[in-house]
Amino acid sequence: MHGKDKDEQLLKLIAKDDQEAFKRLFDRYWESLFAAAMHRLKSEALAKDVLQELFTDLWEKRGSLTIRSNVGGYLFTALKHRVINKIKAEATREKYEKMTIRFYETNPLATEHQFSRNYLQEVMVKQTELLPDRCREVFVLSRMDQLSHKEIAEKLNISPKTVENHIGRALKVLRPHLKKVVSILVALPWL
Repeated sequence: MHGKDKDEQLLKLIAKDDQEAFKRLFDRYWESLFAAAMHRLKSEALAKDVLQELFTDLWEKRGSLTIRSNVGGYLFTALKHRVINKIKAEATREKYEKMTIRFYETNPLATEHQFSRNYLQEVMVKQTELLPDRCREVFVLSRMDQLSHKEIAEKLNISPKTVENHIGRALKVLRPHLKKVVSILVALPWL
């Protein structure tokens, strides 16, 4: 049996909620996918985020996922699209940040900016408090304390995969709220 057959067998097991098969697939492709993401993104944090999202999505769609090519090809293609989206999102974010900084440097309405920042932080804290305890703890250690997945896993005595799952769950819950708040705040200075 060659690698492709093994991957296809793992996918069948994953579709039946087999976490060990998922871990084997994750372990088989993590390093090469991470290297590819790092090559393009030049950021360990962004590369890990993209991979975490990729594998979280794979797990969430496990029951309905149909891969017509080989699993490695599918994962690298999915990674490529996620990397492109991440690069676009980062470029947009950086452009917005620069534009905002220029705007507030030349505009006496800096108080509004501080209000916006404080409001966004307030919303973030409130939404984070709604997360389940362990999920919140992992998210805070990752995003606020800037610990790596490995450091969090060691600190909390859980697996790095569990750390990834908690962060994925937290992001899934927080993103819609933060997008709404950011959209409102972006519109405010021009009202």
